[in-house]
Formats: sequence, C-alpha cells, structure tokens
Amino acid sequence: MLCPELLLSTARLSIRHIIASYGQTLPTLLTLLPCPHATCSVDALIETAFHVSTDWTLFLEDSGLREVNKAALSLLLNPPAVTFPLGLKGFALPASDAHNETCLTPLASHRPADFLVPPFVLPGFTLSDVYALPDLTLDSWPALGRWFSEKRPDSIGGVVIGQDLGADDSFEPHLEAQDTVNRRRLSDLRIDGYHSHIFGPEPSSSSADNQKSHGHFGVFFPSLDDLAAFSHVACSLVVGGHRLDILLYSEADHDQAFISTDTCTLGYHSSSSATTAVLIVSSWLSQLSGPFDVIITLTAGDIFTASLLLVVRDSEHAACTMVQLPREDLIHSDWMGALSLKEWKNWNLPRVQISIITSNRPHSLSRLLRSLENARYFGDTLDLRLNMEDSADPITKQLVGDFRWKYGAVFVHHRITHGGLLTAVVESWYPHSNDSYGLLLEDDVEVSPLFYAWLKLALLRYRYGDIRDKSHLLFGISLYQQKNLELHPGGRRPFDARLLFGTTGVAPLNTPYLSQIPCSWGAVYFPEHWREFHTYVACRLTDSSLSLMENIVPDVRSSRWKHSWKKYFIEMVFLRGYTMLYPNYADFTSLSTNRLEPGAHVKRLPRAIFDKKRAQFDVPLMRLPNENISEVLRSGLLDLPENEMPAWDALPVLDLHGSVVSEGLIVDRGQVRRPEVFGCADPPVQYDALSLLCLTP
Repeated sequence: MLCPELLLSTARLSIRHIIASYGQTLPTLLTLLPCPHATCSVDALIETAFHVSTDWTLFLEDSGLREVNKAALSLLLNPPAVTFPLGLKGFALPASDAHNETCLTPLASHRPADFLVPPFVLPGFTLSDVYALPDLTLDSWPALGRWFSEKRPDSIGGVVIGQDLGADDSFEPHLEAQDTVNRRRLSDLRIDGYHSHIFGPEPSSSSADNQKSHGHFGVFFPSLDDLAAFSHVACSLVVGGHRLDILLYSEADHDQAFISTDTCTLGYHSSSSATTAVLIVSSWLSQLSGPFDVIITLTAGDIFTASLLLVVRDSEHAACTMVQLPREDLIHSDWMGALSLKEWKNWNLPRVQISIITSNRPHSLSRLLRSLENARYFGDTLDLRLNMEDSADPITKQLVGDFRWKYGAVFVHHRITHGGLLTAVVESWYPHSNDSYGLLLEDDVEVSPLFYAWLKLALLRYRYGDIRDKSHLLFGISLYQQKNLELHPGGRRPFDARLLFGTTGVAPLNTPYLSQIPCSWGAVYFPEHWREFHTYVACRLTDSSLSLMENIVPDVRSSRWKHSWKKYFIEMVFLRGYTMLYPNYADFTSLSTNRLEPGAHVKRLPRAIFDKKRAQFDVPLMRLPNENISEVLRSGLLDLPENEMPAWDALPVLDLHGSVVSEGLIVDRGQVRRPEVFGCADPPVQYDALSLLCLTP
C-alpha cells in the first residue's frame, strides 16, 4: 500500500485497528510504503508495483472500490488466470493527431483496450521485466498500457470486464490521454479467442504450453542475508516470468519490504511475531491466489521449516516440489537460475550414487575422499560405495574403515580374488531404477567442489527437462574435459574443443559438446545404457563365436585393449551411435582431473618423463569463487552460450576421432557395421544388448 509520507503513521495505526477488528479471521501481511508528496502520483503507484512480488497487484484511486458492484468486486478480488491487466474502465487511443480518446463502454462480453484506469488488477509476473522500468517514463495509465501492449504479441494494453458482470456503463474521458498521438485504433488490434472469452474454452495447446513454462515459486528463508545470498536465482526467476512469493520468517517487521540487487528488486514478507510457527506458515499460504509449483527453503531443522513441511503436506500445495538447500550452499547456487520450471519440478528425481574403485594407493584415495567431502551437494543425498581390490593394502583398508560420509550411506566391497580393472569397473555399480545414476571414480581422480552442480544442471536439462532436449542416445555426463584423443590408430593426439569450434565455426567456443568417447576419469553413466553394457560385455567375454580381438570398431586403438572395459563400451557406443556430454570451459577447466599415478594402467617412469606425461592429462579444477572478493558470487558454471545449457540439437557432435559430425551419421555408421560383424539386419531393440548382438531368437 502506498501512502503520503506525512500520513504514514496515521495510516499505519488506522490499518492496524481495521485488521484487529477482524480478530483471527483475516490473516494479512501488509507493506506500507511512503510517497514523498502530499498525494501519491500515478508514476509513484506504477513504480511501486515493480517492487512487489505478490501474485496480483490491485490499482485503486481515491474512490477505492465504493462504486463497484458485487459481481465486479468479486472478479477484481479473485481474478481469473489471465496474462493481461483486467479492469472496469478502458480506453482506445486515436490513430492520428486527434485529442479525444475513445471511451470503451462495456458490452455484454469482455473487450480489449489500449489502457485501463483504476480500479484494475494485473498479474504480478507481467512486471517481471525489471530492466524496462529505468529506461521508460511510466507516468500515466496510457504509458503503462503502451508498455504492456509493446511487450505482448497481441498488442493489447488490457481487457475491460463485460457489462454482464456489472461494470459501470458511463464514465468520463480520460484527461491523461489527450496528448497521446499516432496510436493505432482498437479495431486494428489482433485479438485471439482466449482474450475475447476470458472465461470461455481453454487456451490453445501452444498457449497452454507457454503458460506451463511460468510457474509459482515460494522462497521460505529465515533472514534477509539468506535472501541476499540466493538473490541471483530469485532474480532469474522473476526476470524469467515466474511468480515469486517470499517469506522471511525470522526477519523483523518493517515498512520497506524489498531489497535491490544489481539484477532486480525483490519484494518479500517478513514475520517475527510471537505467534506459533504453524500459524505464520498457514497465514502466508492462505493469502496466495493459487498453489505453489516449487517451494525453496533451507535444510535447517528449525520449527519453522518443520511446520512448513507439515502444513504444505495437508494443503493445496501438497503437490509442489520442495527444494531444501543448505545455507552454506546458497551463495554458490547461481546456476539454478538457468533451470526451467519442469526441471525445478523434477529436482528430487535423479539419485546419484558414487562408486570408487581402489587398490593400494591410500594417498590417492585419501585425496579423492577429501575432494568429495569438500564438494557442494545442495541438499541432495548421495550414497557412496567403496570397491577394494584383493590387492588393497592395510593402510587402504584402515582408511576405508575410518571414513565417515555425511551425505548418505556408505557401502564397502572387498574382492577376494583378482578380477582386474575391467571387472572392477563393470561390477562397481548397477542401477536400482531409471532415476539411478552411477558416478564412477578411480582413486587417482580428484573432483571439483562444484562437480555435483554440473552433473545436476546437465541431468535436469537432458534427462528431466523439455522433451526436445531428451535423447536415448546420451549415455552419460563427463566431469573431465578432454585434452587428448587416445583412439587414433597412430597414437594419442592433443585436442582442444574450443580451437576446433573456432576453426570450423560449427558452434560457440564455450558450448558443451557430445562425444562418442566414454570418460573413465570421472563421469556419470545412465541406468539404461549401463544395464545394456553389463549384458553386452558379458556376452562378448563368453561368446566363442566372436573373437575378443575382432575389430568391431574400425580404425581405433581400443580394439587392441583386450583387458579394458572401455574397449567393449566403445564397441557398444559405435554400434548404437551413443554419445556422452562433455564440459568445455576456458583453459580446460574441469569438474574432475586425473593425477596419473602409477597403477594398473600407468607404469612407473623416470620423474622427468612422468611429469611430462602427467601434464598432458592434468587439467585445472573449477574452484569455488572467493567470498571475500565479491558480494555477488558467480560459480562459473553458467559460462555457457546464453548463460544456460544449450538445446539438444544445438550441441555439436564429435565421433571417436574427434571430428565434427552429425548425430545421424554416427547412428548410420553403427547400423552399417552391425550386419557386417554379427550377420543380422533387423533393427535392434532399444537398450537390448542381446538384440544388438543378434543373439535373440
């Protein structure tokens, strides 16, 4: 509510008396803002509207709602789900230099207008374009209507309620429109059926899809500091057109309930009264016009968070997605601003299990475990499995026995006979469901503190996002950024994705990309593909009709790796046309790196030779930003085209030799090769290795 500054104290006292007269039946959160002049001008009202985060904004002038009948009053106080201003009085502006606007007398049905005058309501998310306000002079109702019409494809500034709902059928011309010239006539506006019949049939499918992309979000934090730490994400939601309601439940009540950042202005409610936590939560939820799609809160085990979970469970908000974040992770959450509504709603679906393969390198294992402990998991639970080879030494066993993991359960497996790295990797993880993902790590790998944020961002986009961004050909997500290509028949070659994209011009330099090469130095594998691989490799190792040294994939070194699990995975990838997603940050910055320490596939070498070889593979890890340098932290994860994960069809595709190809080409290569090797031409069943190997009846 806006009030002249001189009357602020009197108005506050009067409002409190009015609210108190209703007892406990009127839960209300009120923000009273001052305007500097004796009367509150139109531009002050409009500017204030840009600073609120409620679902709806009701504009009133001096007469308030006294002249509004019951039917129209009900519509204004309980508006339908529309995307435009809705009111009782509207005007059509002239098409030429005339000084008389057309007053829109209400008809039986609703009709569009160039602008409305109070009383009218508008959805809160229509004011989400906070960048537009400072560059415009919105000092009149015609100016506000023009701003709306220029943002909309149908070019309307509002809709006048039909006479059958009781709108006043006579009102005076609007003086503020008299100096407005060169405006199109109302009859020239493009009006679709949805706007002409507000309460009529459902909107078209395309319109419905568009509406589904804008959700209703709730933020439930204790303090203003928490909101400030999360402000980048909150502003991204507002700018993206989502509705946002914020309650700071431990913040002192005060009049100016909004904060400004370098990105936007966020309005919020606060409540530090002595009433119970359940009543505070219930009061906040009861004032909302519709259910939440997503509520974001902390993992804090306080009474307020517990009350929120309890009240939401038994309310109209029960179907919403609850996202609980640790307070210390809020400042590193900027990447969440790139998530779509659908991705937010699927936040809790993917479950990542970490599987570590170790033998007799306790120093390496200790470094890996420390890096995992120092990573950010944003409230998610990750179980961890430690797979010890039969050669594990006493120090390694002691390290495993003493290890404590606060992010989930720990499982330990110890082999009693030597199985080799192939068996160790393949048997290290098996999916429980199609929402289970295996992060496979050998003990000489080290991960970035932000590795899980990268995985979550990619999983939500390409597994749980828009159907156009999903593909059964994607088998996993790499943490490691390729610095060399190892499959050329002539030997290992340096590789730089940014240099390749800059030379060919096929994609932005900083785009992630798809590659057929499976990563063994820190990567997540998808459940459907890993199950298929289990069957595939078992058949390849036991089927005597096909030699293990058969060159299923032409012209690659891996065909000679008889004891490597990657040999067989590459075969399956080639036959299917599968790909893995790789990061592509500047200077090879990655979410994991390999320290290349002596082990199963790394021989001991003289120090100078070994250091030179290690430099070919060691890449810098993405670090957490320094909290002491900048108030607004950026993780660096969104250093991507358009600051978000690209659409699936925008990702460049690389084959096993690192050449840019099309998705269709690599699929065709496998389809041509399969009958040559296995002797059947029938299309294989998806994810069915027996069908792929022509072993089905």
